[in-house]
Amino acid sequence: MIKNRVSKIHRYREIYNILTKYGFSMIAERLPNRIFFRKIFFRKSSKLSSKYSRGKRLRMAIEELGPTYIKLGQVMSTRYDLLPTDIIEELSKLQDEVSEYPLGDAKRLFKEEIGIDISDAFMDFDEKPLAAASIGQVYNAKLFSGEDVVVKIRRPNIKNLIEKDLEILKTIGGIVDDYIVRKSVVSFSEIVDEFATTLRRELDYTMEAQNYENFRQSLTDNKYAVVPKVYWDFITKKILVISKLKGIKINDTESLIENNYDNEKIAYNLAKTYMEQVFLHGFFHADPHPGNLFVINGEKIGFVDFGMVGYLDDESTKLLMLLLKSSVDKNSEKIVETLYKMDSIPETTNKMLFKRDINYVLNYYYNLSFDKIDFSDALTDILRITYKHKVRVPSQLTLLIKTIISIEGTAKNLNPKFNLTDVSKDLLESIKKDKFNAKRLFNKTYSSAYNMLEDFRELPKMLNTIFYKISNDKIKINMNHEGLSKFRKELNSVTNKLSLSLIISAIIIGSSTIAQTKTGPQVVGMSAIGLVGFLLAGIMGIILIVSIIFHSWDNKK
Repeated sequence: MIKNRVSKIHRYREIYNILTKYGFSMIAERLPNRIFFRKIFFRKSSKLSSKYSRGKRLRMAIEELGPTYIKLGQVMSTRYDLLPTDIIEELSKLQDEVSEYPLGDAKRLFKEEIGIDISDAFMDFDEKPLAAASIGQVYNAKLFSGEDVVVKIRRPNIKNLIEKDLEILKTIGGIVDDYIVRKSVVSFSEIVDEFATTLRRELDYTMEAQNYENFRQSLTDNKYAVVPKVYWDFITKKILVISKLKGIKINDTESLIENNYDNEKIAYNLAKTYMEQVFLHGFFHADPHPGNLFVINGEKIGFVDFGMVGYLDDESTKLLMLLLKSSVDKNSEKIVETLYKMDSIPETTNKMLFKRDINYVLNYYYNLSFDKIDFSDALTDILRITYKHKVRVPSQLTLLIKTIISIEGTAKNLNPKFNLTDVSKDLLESIKKDKFNAKRLFNKTYSSAYNMLEDFRELPKMLNTIFYKISNDKIKINMNHEGLSKFRKELNSVTNKLSLSLIISAIIIGSSTIAQTKTGPQVVGMSAIGLVGFLLAGIMGIILIVSIIFHSWDNKK
């Protein structure tokens, strides 16, 4: 217990030093006061603030803070709706690259999880890691059956480190919300909570293995997509073994050219496969950097690393399609209406100015020929508008937009003339066919009918419960009248002023009576008690008059 507290204080001290070093002392100074020795051990703010931009300083600070913060930075690099462009651009440069951990630790952890030595599990095991990331390390290996596989082993004690950082991040989230982004449409604490859930899932390799299986099944009919096979005998929360994809990294254009591959076709297949994932299946590979994409047999696209995936439910997909259609129709009213349905527009947003900015973007891109439209620029412009007007975009939608931007960039690297519009046309045809597919229609109708039958069966029970509560006076109705709070406040103010007026009147009458009685000490021929009463009534009267004047000014504002 004491060891954990000391470790946590040490981590606070590291974070304080790094934040102060890069010019973010406004956050560092508000870290918990229990770190009583901060003045002795913590450094003062450096001159980096004047040397580098805020975005670059933030990126440098995150890189120094370590794996948890790097992953949060990568997540935030998708939030064009929450952060300005200069910070987004810097956060997009964050790389999940860390030093290797010892082979002995990997072998020990493998035996603890699987129950046998690595040498007994694999015919060959390459002791040099293929890649080292913040959560795990990846090795090449060969099963005794002769199959080439990739073995992913989680870093020792990484869960404890991440949990400690997440707890500290929650504290920082509260500080940021209280002192920096009070007027933001979304709180940083909410982002941290969502990020914590995602990161904990990423720590569990059984969930990543299931993601592989889901994608393999959903893409069975796609002849251009390849997803590795999962070897479930070797799957635990800390160990993942999948088949090795034999292909060329999609950004290795020189090797693609040497093998006489058709880069134009590869770019098209990549984009179409991704769009199918989104609009036909409702979930997509959300980490499409070139290191996770391979070209196999000249035209197939291989996908690896399913630690981060995006999901879109039916309702979100419908709303997304409606947004796209409204954009094509240049219908800004419908766009605003759709965003309202998504609970994205706060009350403080100026709807007229928001629609004006949307119309400007729609008209600009609508007048361009399809071959000249850059979807990355268009999506980025739209997200800039959401940031300007504090419109909250669902995190899954921003993740999708970031993914599409990344995919378009990779496709254009393969084929400079690539345009996402060509893919969209073919995709719409696929969606139409899929919607009117007999098997799909039957499954949907059967599902709807079954749900309705279940609801109907539950109806008598629900009615019985309602009638029972009514008969036993257990139903309460709460009514909330909009606008009454202001009226209540005004009524209280008027009542208080009326009471004060009556008190003043009573004091004046009482003082007049006392002044005429000639009792008690006399001042200028009048009772001193009566004079004090007049003075008190006068002061209270002035306060009442000033209060009324100020209140009338406030109402005029």
